[in-house]
Amino acid sequence: MRRAFARSLSALLLPPVLALASILAPTLAPAIAQAQEPTAPATAPAVGQPSDAPPGSELEVYVMTMGQGDLLWERFGHNALGIRDTRTGTDVVFNWGMFSFEQPGFLPRFLRGEMRYWMAGFDATQMLLAYQRDNRSVSVQRLNLTAAQKDSLRRFVFWNSQDEHKFYRYDYYRDNCSTRVRDAIDRVIGGAIRRASDTVVTSMTYRDHSLRLMDGMFWTRTGIDLALGHPTDRRISSWEAMFIPMEFQRRLRDIRVPDVNGQLVPLVVSEQELFTATRPPELTTVPSLALGGFALGVIVAILCYLAGFRVAGARWAATLAFVWGAVAGILGLLLLLLWVATQHVAAHANQNLFFINPLWLAVATLLPFVGSSRRWRDALLHVVRVLALLSVVGAIVALTPWGQPSGAIAAYAAPVNVAMYFLVLRVVYLAQQRVNRDAAHLARLSHSAPRR
Repeated sequence: MRRAFARSLSALLLPPVLALASILAPTLAPAIAQAQEPTAPATAPAVGQPSDAPPGSELEVYVMTMGQGDLLWERFGHNALGIRDTRTGTDVVFNWGMFSFEQPGFLPRFLRGEMRYWMAGFDATQMLLAYQRDNRSVSVQRLNLTAAQKDSLRRFVFWNSQDEHKFYRYDYYRDNCSTRVRDAIDRVIGGAIRRASDTVVTSMTYRDHSLRLMDGMFWTRTGIDLALGHPTDRRISSWEAMFIPMEFQRRLRDIRVPDVNGQLVPLVVSEQELFTATRPPELTTVPSLALGGFALGVIVAILCYLAGFRVAGARWAATLAFVWGAVAGILGLLLLLLWVATQHVAAHANQNLFFINPLWLAVATLLPFVGSSRRWRDALLHVVRVLALLSVVGAIVALTPWGQPSGAIAAYAAPVNVAMYFLVLRVVYLAQQRVNRDAAHLARLSHSAPRR
């Protein structure tokens, strides 16, 4: 029961945290948990083993890339490092995207941004069949490595697969299944991938990639956009873009390495599509969300305004303001906690806090007491004025080059916040009018009372 509850709660919180970075999205998390037993890793040849060819000559090294799937963490794709031994016939694919909901302490670590992933080796044929069953495209890129480089790579993954070395602290963007494959290859070719890509600035940000890969998943994409903060809004390098397996696959084609004669040759010798999925292709452009968010926000704001002002009395106005205050306040509190209390770096310095702010909880708390005393009404007015000012400042920042690129949350929340500001003013005004009428009525009664 406890494990089922933890699994359900994790699944519920994953979209916002991946991002509510992670409430988001964050994630965002390219990973795989296949229902198959890990294959024993390829063992390094014994020292002094007689051979006519240098160690590593019998190996073929390739990158296996899997396309998008249906689940949240499958939308980023996946990749792994394959090592085939032509002498023994073994073909093992090493996968750095392993995680389990059953891990002790999974949920607390997930919420803190301290998730533990690990690597393991799997039979290549079984891996291919598993992705075919999930209708996910699979392709391989065979690499042009020297015997010494292949042997070094085999020794590294053998070391990395040992229990004391296989775990690592997962990060959506900076340390995941794809960056681990990238770094393992880059390590044995002397940093050639990094040198060719680290200074090449792309046209996209981490947020851009996250939103495009979540195309068609409205609530997940909205949660990710809500939770991601300033660190995800700079244009990233080609090296950093390889956190996405499909990007790594595309950019690997341009890498050149020296051959035995010192001539630069392509790192990728050949490329083969093993399985083509019957699903829409990966979206390669960034969806424009601000205009749609603004249109929806204006519609919601107008409906709330009409409901709050056209209906006699303050009940509708108070109810709508209370609901918005509770929802925006809780989400704002989560955004703030992700920034100050977790390791979800992607959620830090989030400008959405201008609009989705914990102070909205004060509005929801004070609204039921507006008729109690002048002090409560004044406090409510002070809070809602601060929130209105924050929305104005946030809207101005959103229109500048320093604003968060998507702008969908700001575009939606700004008009809704304006409507809620006027609804709160109406509630306070009607409460004050009621108090004034009651006071006047009591005064009349006191004047008309018979004197003894």
